[in-house]
Amino acid sequence: MTRLDAQQVKKLKTGERIGVAATFFCGAVFIYAVIMFAFGWTNPLLQTVLWATAPALLVIGIAVAAYCNLKFGGALDGVIKDYVTQTFVENAALMHPERNSLSFFIEIKSNSAEISVNGYKEKIIFDFSCFGKLSPFRKVAISRAITDRLNATFCRLYERGAYYKSVDYREIRPKKGEYKPVPIIIEGTPDKRAYKYYLKNK
Repeated sequence: MTRLDAQQVKKLKTGERIGVAATFFCGAVFIYAVIMFAFGWTNPLLQTVLWATAPALLVIGIAVAAYCNLKFGGALDGVIKDYVTQTFVENAALMHPERNSLSFFIEIKSNSAEISVNGYKEKIIFDFSCFGKLSPFRKVAISRAITDRLNATFCRLYERGAYYKSVDYREIRPKKGEYKPVPIIIEGTPDKRAYKYYLKNK
């Protein structure tokens, strides 16, 4: 059974947090510059201090934020995508590929995600507990990884000659209810948007 590497996730989350802190630092430097400019525009000494410190601090903050976002944020997205793919592979039977009409119901919870198909009781479970309580941003990343994998799977099966009359997915949010279905296959043919996205990210 595929599991996320808790130590790897912890390390990457630490790096990501440093990047977030660097972003807030840039904001603080900007506010500092505005205040210094407002109070020191007639004071040559304050202006000198402002121009000597603010640009350098901003450059440092932006560099750290960009580095952490690329190295750690991107790596975490990759970890999520790999885990989602492997979990789907291990639970392929629960996707009921033998049915020619499929509706997937996706629910992102506080530290996990669940998918049910066509009302079957069995669910595909994605355990994200090592992330702690999922932030809205992280939930979006997980949702995107799951829906991208569904889209790629059935568009690829279509290319290989498999026939599905209809395939769609929809998200269920506890407070907002059930979202409108997003089509992947319609009357045996991939939805234009879904197929275009698949080809672009193939």
